Amino acid sequence: MPDQAEPLRRMIQEKMVFTSPLRTRLVAVASGKGGVGKTNIVLNLALTLAAQGKKVAVLDGDFGFSNIDILLGVKPEYSLQDVLDGKITLSKALMTGPYNMRFVSGGAGIATDDSRSQMAVSRLSKELQTMDGEFDQIFIDFGAGFGALTSEMMRLCDELLLVVTPENTSVADAYALLKMMTVRGSVPQVYLVVNRVPSFVEGAATADRFKLVVGKFLSIDLKLLGYVMEDTAVSRAVNRQIPFIIGEPQSAVAKCMHQLAKNSYSDLIPSMIEGGINEHGIKAFFKRFFNRNG
Repeated sequence: MPDQAEPLRRMIQEKMVFTSPLRTRLVAVASGKGGVGKTNIVLNLALTLAAQGKKVAVLDGDFGFSNIDILLGVKPEYSLQDVLDGKITLSKALMTGPYNMRFVSGGAGIATDDSRSQMAVSRLSKELQTMDGEFDQIFIDFGAGFGALTSEMMRLCDELLLVVTPENTSVADAYALLKMMTVRGSVPQVYLVVNRVPSFVEGAATADRFKLVVGKFLSIDLKLLGYVMEDTAVSRAVNRQIPFIIGEPQSAVAKCMHQLAKNSYSDLIPSMIEGGINEHGIKAFFKRFFNRNG
């Protein structure tokens, strides 16, 4: 005879089965200032997830300063700029990297006035719809700073992965980024990664201070995804144009990346059930854009 918890377990399993293949998780990646190692984080996190069997894509939204192709040592034929300009579809622009991770370079720059930004987001949302369910997770890696285009896209995603370092300037600029987002409208669930920490103690201290200030003054319930140790393996990887997760898989920073990957999915199903299944994924991205812009 089934116990009383059986209906609950069955319901959760049904939600998990329904959610996984039909919802592509959209994660915006940002930082308040440049030079915090954001692109290295998203690239190696994506590769870690791909190596574990996840279907992952990275869209380099750092227009004009795109470097994901440089970190991978490849020369792309097309860019996300070409997609937003309507020159090529997103599916055709995507290249295949290690572990079948898909990615597209950012390109050479884009106007950020309101009319152009809305047109670009509209085109991207339509392109993403054709790929709904094809990927488990799509990262959109934005450049440092805050413009009309990046503001709109970040607020439309399911989650915002915010990368900071223990430096006061990095923390202050990240706070300013979140503050400007709250002024423009709602903010997605924010996950924090503290990069280049000399020790986990200092990483925890930085995260605690930032969470306290953001919660008190911006009313944002920020969640900590994890810490990434300072490691010379990162600079060696950049110079060799081989991601450290591949070139030095036993390094301290690579082990941190595996923990981030684990943490990123441990919270997935509960958060999606709590927030409502229909409020996640590419269809939700398009729905949010349509509701805000008509």
